[in-house]
Amino acid sequence: MAKPSITDARSITADVILDVGKYYSAQQLRSLQAKLSGTAREIHSLTSGSHLPGRIGAHLSFEQRQLLEDAAKLIESVNTNIKHAKEKRSRVEDQAKRRQQARNAEAKRLVAETYLEPSVTDLEPLLDVLKTALTLNRADVFRNGYSPREFNLRLRDYLSPARTRKLIGWTSPNAFWINTVLSVRNDVVQAIEQEIAYDDGSSVRDRLDALKQKVSDCLARVYLSADEEETLRLWSQALSQLGPKEGDQ
Repeated sequence: MAKPSITDARSITADVILDVGKYYSAQQLRSLQAKLSGTAREIHSLTSGSHLPGRIGAHLSFEQRQLLEDAAKLIESVNTNIKHAKEKRSRVEDQAKRRQQARNAEAKRLVAETYLEPSVTDLEPLLDVLKTALTLNRADVFRNGYSPREFNLRLRDYLSPARTRKLIGWTSPNAFWINTVLSVRNDVVQAIEQEIAYDDGSSVRDRLDALKQKVSDCLARVYLSADEEETLRLWSQALSQLGPKEGDQ
C-alpha cells in the first residue's frame, strides 16, 4: 500500500475540524480559510516568478524550494477540509436560524393570544397590565434590571407631583400615564416572547405553560407586597379621576 503523501492532510477531516472547533461559527471558519489561502499564496510566491519574493526564493536550493511547495500544498489540503467544515457548519446555522425564526413567530402569536392589548378607555385592563408586570418581576420572569422594590418605586414615581408638573404644556397627565402603561406592557410582552422562544428542546407552548406555572408557584408563596398593592391603588385612583379627553393620544 502506497504511503500517503506528506502534503495530504487526510487526518484533518471536516468532522475533526468541527469537533475541535465546535464553538466556532461558519464566519470564523471562513476567516481562517482566507488566512490559510493567503499563507499558501505567499509561500508559492517564494518558489517561482519574477516578482521580488520569487527573485529572493530563486537563491534557495531546489530542496528548499520543494520543501516550501510541499508546505503550501499541505496548507491547501488542510484548507480544503476547512472549506467543507465551514459549509457543514453554515447549513447547521441556517437550519437553527430558520427554527428560531419559527419559534419567535409562534411566541409572538401565543403571547398576543394570552396577554390581550388593553383598551385605553377601560381602567381594569390597564391596571391588570401593571399588576402583571409587578407579578412577573417578582417571579423573575420580567427581568428589567430592577428588584421588585425598585420596580415598584419606579412605577410609583410616574405618579409623583414633580413628574406631573413637568408634563404641563406638552401633554395631559392622563395621556402620559396611559402611554406609560402601554410602554410597560410592551416591555413585558417582549420579555415573555424572548423567554418562551428560547430553544431548549421543548415547544414554545410548553415553555409558556412552564412560565405560567412558575408565576403561579411564586404567587402561592409570596403575594404582592403592601407597597405594591398601594401602587396599584394610586394608579387606579389616577386613571379613574382622569378619563380620556378629546385629543389625548
